[in-house]
This record gives sequence, structure tokens and C-alpha cells, in this order.
Amino acid sequence: MKFFEYPYVIITILVMLFFLMCLIGLYFTVKSVKTSKETTQKSFCGIGKIENDFEKAVSKHQNRTVIYVSLSLDGIKRLYSESKANRMYEQIKKLLFRHLCLDANGEISLYGDKSFVVLNNLEPEESAVCIDKCFEKINESFVKYGAVNVVRINFGYHTTGSSDVTFNTALSRAKQACSMAEDKKVLRCQWDSSNGKAFERKLKIENNIQNEIDNNRFFLEYQPILDAKTNRIIGAEVLSRLNSATEGVLTPYHFLSAVNNVGLNEKFDYYIFEKNCKWISNAKEKRTKYVYTINFSRHTLCDNDLADNIMSIIEKYGIDYSCIAVEILEDKSLNEDEKAVMVSNLKRLKDKGVMILLDDFGKGYTSFGDLAEFDISIVKIDKAITQNSITESGFLILKNIIKTAHDLGFKTLCEGIETEEHRNKVVNAGCDMFQGYFFYRPMPVTHLEKLFEKQ
Repeated sequence: MKFFEYPYVIITILVMLFFLMCLIGLYFTVKSVKTSKETTQKSFCGIGKIENDFEKAVSKHQNRTVIYVSLSLDGIKRLYSESKANRMYEQIKKLLFRHLCLDANGEISLYGDKSFVVLNNLEPEESAVCIDKCFEKINESFVKYGAVNVVRINFGYHTTGSSDVTFNTALSRAKQACSMAEDKKVLRCQWDSSNGKAFERKLKIENNIQNEIDNNRFFLEYQPILDAKTNRIIGAEVLSRLNSATEGVLTPYHFLSAVNNVGLNEKFDYYIFEKNCKWISNAKEKRTKYVYTINFSRHTLCDNDLADNIMSIIEKYGIDYSCIAVEILEDKSLNEDEKAVMVSNLKRLKDKGVMILLDDFGKGYTSFGDLAEFDISIVKIDKAITQNSITESGFLILKNIIKTAHDLGFKTLCEGIETEEHRNKVVNAGCDMFQGYFFYRPMPVTHLEKLFEKQ
């Protein structure tokens, strides 16, 4: 009896060899990934080494650049998972090491939670080019992982000049520049004396913001909203202004980040809302004919007591629910629990007659998914989309957003209309309402009432 007369024996041996080869391949794949990760990790030095090398360079009067990188993966954690955020984090680490360290002949260190410090000898212009190139590759990963507009990363950098500064001073300046980049919603910022003063001013505003609210130093301005068919004023957006005792009159650009950074979103939102309701109640007969839209942070909209608090304030001043509209800001992503609370709050308010606006549609965290999840009344289209409608592709995007909103039963409001061409484009795209400098700039309540009287 010959061995090969039994085919099933041969098949069994071949199957066993196949599985053995798969196991060997899997082993080397895992080992390769692990080795790659360990290599990247070992390539990161300690912050102490960066400080020592910086001080050595300063003693030799050599210019050195310190780059501070701030990274937030909260958005991808909320929308996807912790594991996906960790994979994204490892990929970003590799790209930072490759472009800011290897290609720039520098050193990089982990610094705190998901932050990094880089030291190299590049000039400021070279650092800017290096950062842009690095972000270009990181952005490719964002696209791959579906994390565009979800992961936040900012760079701040400072190059030592002729004057000697300590490492702690250089690092502090790089961190300040990074903070300024985050506030300005730009990728990178270089420290100089002017933005150093701006950062000090920012800290001063943050330190005083609680007292400014408690001392009622905020006042309201209004920007009219017009009906696209009649060009008549149908309402206004409520805008807050701060009459600071030390800084003068400030717009939200200067103080909203302070409100957020010190955790006063809820207190501030309720404070401004009540301030507007009180103003309406002083002349109900003529003021309740219009709708007033008021911005609410998503932090506040996730408050379990939001609907009760809003209804309590409205009834306290005896005004109609129909003259109030809540604008959902796009200031944070939401996890499922937060989203559920927010959906419940918005539904209760809308059932009472309050209009719900989705603000800045097409920017940041707002997306077509929000149209399906939130019970809204009006889609407020971001000014960047409005203003880009003068191009052929931009007009097509605007037109399709408006069509989608209408198909879902929502009205549309285009903000940021600053020229007649903008106005003509949004009219042709089928927009329902207007807002922008072409019609009216934000104005004091006395000017708004004069417009009411003319109508």
C-alpha cells in the first residue's frame, strides 16, 4: 500500500501547512507593528533632554525654535471609539516625529496629556513650512479615519532671538502662541511681542469674566433678519457685548473663549437669555411681533434642566414663546448620552412654540446628520458657504443645501451677506431669509426700535 494512494492524507498535510504559514505570517506582522510602535516611542526623548540641549544652544548664542503642539481627540472618541482615537493618536505621533524631528534635525518629547514639545534650529519661515507640510500629511490621515473637523490640532512656535531666554520662557511663549492659534481657529501661530500682549489680555479677561457677569456689565445689540421675498424685517439675532471696566467694549470674539475656558457656558447663556426676555417684556405689544434668535452653547443645551429653565424665564416675563428662537452653536461634538438630552430639550421647547435654529451649517461639527437628529425649524447656513456662492461650484453647494433643507421641511437663513452679488446668489438658490452687513450691521436696541417703527 503506497502512501499517495490516500489523497485525504495529502489534503490534511497541505491544510496544516497552510495554517502554519498563516500563523507565521501573523506573528511577523504583529512583531513588525509592535517594533514600529516601539521605535517611534523610543525616538521621543524626555523633556529634560530638550531643556538641556536648549540651554546649551543659548550659551553658544545659537538660535533655537521651540514648537508646542496641542492635540484633542475628544471629537473622534465621541463619534467613534476610544480604540479608533488611539490609532489616530499613534499615527499623528509618527508623523510629528518624521516631519518635525527627523526632517528638521530636531528633538521631540511628549508633554502632558496628548501634547508635544519640539526643539530644532529652523528659522521661523522654515518652521512654518515644516508645520504646514506635517499637517498636510496628518490631514490625509484625518480623511482616512473620517476625522476631518473632528480632531483638533494646533501649533505654536517661538524662535529665540539675540536676547537670551530660559527654556521655560521659550516654552511658555510657544504655548501662548498655540493658544492664540486655537482661539483664532488657525493651524499655527508664531509668538511675538504683540500676540504675547494679546495672550496676557486674554488671561486678564478670563480672570475677570465671572465678576463681569455678576456685575451685569454685558449689554445687547441686535442684527436684523429679513424675509427674502418681502425684504421686510421679521426678527433679529441677539448679540452680546461686554462693557469691561478695564478693556472697554468687547465683542464675543474676545470674551466667549474666556466664558468657555472657565466653565461658565450655562451661567452666561441663561444670563443673556433672561436679559433679552426682560427687554422684550418692557414693550410686549410691539416687540413680540418679531422673533429674536439667541445663541446657546451645546454645553448648555445638554443640561438636563435646560427646557424647564428656559420655559421658567419666558413665563416669568409673560412673553410669547413664538417670539423666541434658540440657535444651536457648533461649539462641541456630542456623545450619545448628551445628544439624547439635547434632543429631548429641543423637542420640549419646540412643542411650546420656540423656534430652533441650527447655526453655522456647513462648518465645524454641524453636518447633514444634525438635520436628521435634531427637531429644528430653520437651517442657518454659514457665511463661508454664502460668500463662496459667487463661484460656480460654491453656488451649486449652496443650492443643494437649501434644496435638502426644504425637502426635509426646514426653512433656510443665509448669514454673511455683504454684497449685492451675495444677495442675488442666495435669492437664486431659493433661500428664505437674509442676514448680513449688506442689509444691517449689529445695532443698539434704540436703532432697532426705530426700524420697527418704520415698518
